[in-house]
Amino acid sequence: MYTDTVTVFNLKDDTWYPSILSDVDLIVDKGANVVKTGLDSADTAKLHVKYALSDSGTLIGDKTYLTPKEWQAQDDSDTMTFTEGTDFFISGDWGSEDAINDDQYGVNGFYHYCNKKYDHCYLITTVGKYKVIPHFEMGGK
Repeated sequence: MYTDTVTVFNLKDDTWYPSILSDVDLIVDKGANVVKTGLDSADTAKLHVKYALSDSGTLIGDKTYLTPKEWQAQDDSDTMTFTEGTDFFISGDWGSEDAINDDQYGVNGFYHYCNKKYDHCYLITTVGKYKVIPHFEMGGK
């Protein structure tokens, strides 16, 4: 448990900001959904990300977590968020945390590119923050 790596992509003003997160738990449930619904693209994921509290706020690895509205209002690349219906994650290490211009990926954009290229690309659909065992839990489709 907590041995996976993912890259989370946050969108702001047509620019994607990747955050590579190690020591997370990614659970992919494709088979059960295909059997139940008959859809090949019905895979879902649950992503569990540990966090720690510090004087500067909620830390995920070396980045400070901000709520989606707080994140949109600032310009610090050492922060991240989880925005339902906009942000997404892929399984694995993207290889860079450099900003990505959405326009470079045509009219459909970067998310569409990643969704076509990677088997495990998930739009964040739900976000929960838990305190007893400090972690975020995201659902993805």
